[in-house]
Amino acid sequence: MLVHDGSTLLCTVDPVPVSQSGTEIRVEHFTPSLGEFEQSRHLGRLVFLEICAFVVERFHQVQAVSFAFSRPVTLLAGGSRHAADRAEIMHRIGIDNVQVAPRPSATPGHFVVTGVWIYSERNMLALNEVLGELRELYRDRPIGTDPKGGIGVLQRIASRWRKP
Repeated sequence: MLVHDGSTLLCTVDPVPVSQSGTEIRVEHFTPSLGEFEQSRHLGRLVFLEICAFVVERFHQVQAVSFAFSRPVTLLAGGSRHAADRAEIMHRIGIDNVQVAPRPSATPGHFVVTGVWIYSERNMLALNEVLGELRELYRDRPIGTDPKGGIGVLQRIASRWRKP
């Protein structure tokens, strides 16, 4: 699966296994193509939600999307913080049984976060709400622009939480 924003390749997800019944896919081998842009802009969250929405809106037989995020991220607070952020976004879109575990044979602080998103009206509403929030954060600064310019994504999120 190739994920684009217009003509910009954001990442490759390969392979994307499909269950024999065709009702579930697995997303886990996320390879970003933008390097520093992706890490500084936290595109992984947006891409994961866009993939989920794309699949369930266009392939109606898919009733579940399972995720396993284990790519190390070398930003800000370290592995445990990023694992908690990944788990939080999964909970917000309706994944009930999110699992966070240290990744075997990896550097310290490297975690894998797993969960299964099940298609339902409630989960679809939650997915669209969170996806809308993240899309809004990127609207003012198109993907692929200078990550050091303007206000960063985390600062914009924090400023929204501080407003009365």
